[in-house]
Amino acid sequence: MLAKKKDESVFGMLRSERDRCLLVMDKINRELDKLPKGSLGERKVRSHGKEYVYPCLRYRGKSGVVFEHLSPAKAKEIKPELEKRKRLQADLKANKKRIATLNAILHKG
Repeated sequence: MLAKKKDESVFGMLRSERDRCLLVMDKINRELDKLPKGSLGERKVRSHGKEYVYPCLRYRGKSGVVFEHLSPAKAKEIKPELEKRKRLQADLKANKKRIATLNAILHKG
């Protein structure tokens, strides 16, 4: 019987792609560290028969969920950063899955 030989050029290409994905993940993680965490929301406060609505940033702290009140201008400023964070987290998840697939292929071969 003939033993199958590995095509090292293909495995080299797969290792190169895995290394590229690891670098991308590192870059995404560094970018995520710079961006604010959480999501924008509104808090309603009733006082003296009136209802006031305040924009706030919700995120998890060490002791639970934290609500940080923001000015309307700050809320507008932070919204694109939070959207960018969400996109980067989706990219990070896709890269993790791709790396897991590449590792499985490389370890089988």
